[in-house]
Amino acid sequence: MFDFNPGIYNSVSIHKSMQGMTLVEVMVALVILSVGLLGLAGLQIHGLRGTSGSNSRVQAVFIINDMAERMHANTTEVNTNLSYANVALNANACGNAPTNCNTGACATAQLMAHDNFEICQSMAANLPPGATMTITCDAAAPCVPDPDLPSTHTLALSWNDIRDASLGNVAAQTVTLNILP
Repeated sequence: MFDFNPGIYNSVSIHKSMQGMTLVEVMVALVILSVGLLGLAGLQIHGLRGTSGSNSRVQAVFIINDMAERMHANTTEVNTNLSYANVALNANACGNAPTNCNTGACATAQLMAHDNFEICQSMAANLPPGATMTITCDAAAPCVPDPDLPSTHTLALSWNDIRDASLGNVAAQTVTLNILP
């Protein structure tokens, strides 16, 4: 029935057909895998940088809107006394805390000083070091001391992302808001 001839199947032919991967093949596969993993790590770092930058932009928008609301609430200092005609806040130099207007009554000038200090503190806490905010009267509608004729103001908040240092000279990020308080 079945004729088995041991001479037909020698050990050499069985050994050749059962060979595994060589060390060179394994090394090539590891190099390809390593390159792929390094690419994924680079994408992860790029994604984290983008997340940090967008977080700074969101915080900047919140801060600049907070200042606009504070100015809207203190129209005497904005339109009559022109106290916001030329304001510059630096997150690295907020100065000493003024009278706390959250706990008691304040004059409008004290409220302005308190608001500026709190905004500066918020910039220092939520944006990279060195963030600055400037408030100026719009050039097209200059500030005039008239409560019946409010002037438009430009609020500009600028900062350098932490990631910018590794990229060399990169322009500062800026959020600008024009308001009519």
